[in-house]
Amino acid sequence: MFRQFSLALLLIAAVGVTAFAAPPEGVQPPAQIAAALTEDVVEIRSTFAGAELTLYGAATGLQEGDDIVVAVRGPAGDLRVMQKRRVLGIWINAAPVRFEDVAGYYAVASTRPLSDFASFSALRRNQIGMDHVRLYAPESIRRETLFGVRNVMVTDLGGEIVDYRAALVRNKARRGLYGEAPGGVELLEGGLFRARVILPPTTPTGTYNADVYLFRDGQPIATRRTDLTVVKAGVERTIYDLAQNRPVVYAFISVLLAMLAGWTAAAVTQRR
Repeated sequence: MFRQFSLALLLIAAVGVTAFAAPPEGVQPPAQIAAALTEDVVEIRSTFAGAELTLYGAATGLQEGDDIVVAVRGPAGDLRVMQKRRVLGIWINAAPVRFEDVAGYYAVASTRPLSDFASFSALRRNQIGMDHVRLYAPESIRRETLFGVRNVMVTDLGGEIVDYRAALVRNKARRGLYGEAPGGVELLEGGLFRARVILPPTTPTGTYNADVYLFRDGQPIATRRTDLTVVKAGVERTIYDLAQNRPVVYAFISVLLAMLAGWTAAAVTQRR
């Protein structure tokens, strides 16, 4: 609570300083954004059941009709998506497609639905919204010359690439890792605003970027980025570091613990 109060005071001060240094009458001040999270480090322990953070921000030069968008993107990694096909009465995974640098977490909050104030090109260029998440499958792409235009990227999957993309986003959303919240940014007095950032229990560790955009006439005219780090802590951190840095030792200890558990279970059964 104290951190939230401190952030609010700092943002109000930022707006006040800008107002004090306002340009002459009749000259529109440049749009600027200040933003900060209530927590910049989230620790994951055995009891971690998710977390809820608040992003506070302040915008100067705000005009009627302007909108705020907050996009939080988590650590990126490769991801393989496959189709389920029925062969001889058995369902199997087939036709895998590998996507590179897929955001492990992606959430967007805005003052209104994105389509109400932002142009398609601006959303696609800035990768804002569930329909504009960057999903790149290089192994299925080749370059050709079409209609006299060189180096046109063509996918071997054709229209199926849309189904793969939709399946990836749908599965992430089902786990609470992808989401979109129209109306999730609340405008307050004096150019202040706030938005909730909800992290599910399956939140991946790594560095997150929270990008704040000020939209006017369909285009972002000001941006601000703040970072968030999600780390494992306690015993979970020790186990994670051991598995990553010393996999042989980790495997050896795992085998010993499995043998000990089996021996203990056998001993208890024999006593009964």
